[in-house]
Amino acid sequence: MSTMSDIPSRKAWKSELRRYLAIDRARSLRQMTSVVLPYLGVWLVAALVQPAALLAVALGLVATVFLVRMYSFFHDLAHNSMLASRASNSRWGYALGFLLFTPYRWWQRQHSLHHANAGNLDERGPGEIYTMTLAEYGRASRLRRIGYRAYRNPVLMLLAGPGLVFLFERRFPQRGMSRRILFSVLVTNVALAGWAVGWSALVGLGSFLLIQGTTLVAGGAVAAWMLYIQHQYEDTYYQSSADWQFELAALQGSSYLELPRALTWAVGNANYHHVHHLSAKIPNYNLRRAHDEQPMFKRTPVVTIRSSVEAFRLKLWDEERGELVRFPSRSANDAQHARLRGAPQALGARARATRLEEHLVVAAEQDAPVRRFE
Repeated sequence: MSTMSDIPSRKAWKSELRRYLAIDRARSLRQMTSVVLPYLGVWLVAALVQPAALLAVALGLVATVFLVRMYSFFHDLAHNSMLASRASNSRWGYALGFLLFTPYRWWQRQHSLHHANAGNLDERGPGEIYTMTLAEYGRASRLRRIGYRAYRNPVLMLLAGPGLVFLFERRFPQRGMSRRILFSVLVTNVALAGWAVGWSALVGLGSFLLIQGTTLVAGGAVAAWMLYIQHQYEDTYYQSSADWQFELAALQGSSYLELPRALTWAVGNANYHHVHHLSAKIPNYNLRRAHDEQPMFKRTPVVTIRSSVEAFRLKLWDEERGELVRFPSRSANDAQHARLRGAPQALGARARATRLEEHLVVAAEQDAPVRRFE
């Protein structure tokens, strides 16, 4: 049986997607200025009206809409898909990164690692929601299991974690940073210090903290939600390095998030994540057209707002079943922990690959509709 009959070859999909790579410079510039100017406008309004607490929070929520959309464009700049020249992408990347509390070069490197390793069990790390396998969880110490449960708690993941990342993790040098990345971190920190001092003087420290704090909490929650549901759903894709395939990681391991048109606009078309993971150079404004026109995307997993809530219940990758599962019950986990203690991990990689690929072949033979995870 041909196990890859439904997956296009790299040469084929590159040829099919080449038409969507064209950059429209004027459109890209309009997109970026259409979020930067309104965002700065919110702060000017705050300086003029000197808002009370509730109005400051409301202004922060308005600013969040533009920041969320801005983050999508910042993401495209890191892929050099907004403007023709790398230098132009970098200049705009530094500027938007400063408004987003994110060093451009540092984030660009972390995100490139995510694209290179998404779905690879042996290369889990930067730029993703860390996911343990069921077997790893069963062998883990009680302290590590408690820590992992806290990390995967939706309240902490959506409301506390993002703010800590933006305020602290991205502020300090880290091991392995090149001089260029370190320079990006330092320049961003200096610019942010000037931003905080300047706007605190204009709108008052209390209003500044309320507006900026609202953007960090609300915007961070949206960003974390998007990051989660783009790769975390029941039939996502994980494989060990020996069996990992780029095309399956994109088409099976990256979702299409079905959103109303207004929310699609707000997230800058980032809901077409499966298209982006297959061809990261496609500008955001061409993703929808590629999704609609190319048959290769018709069987990509579809996630809705409703099903995304259920997806937060999934915590571990079950290698035997080839799907994300919930935490085991305490009695089941204690039994598994005793059984696996000191035992080697059973990868079962080829069996999992065959299961996923056979599912695609069967779906193709039956002309099955897009599967919806609800």
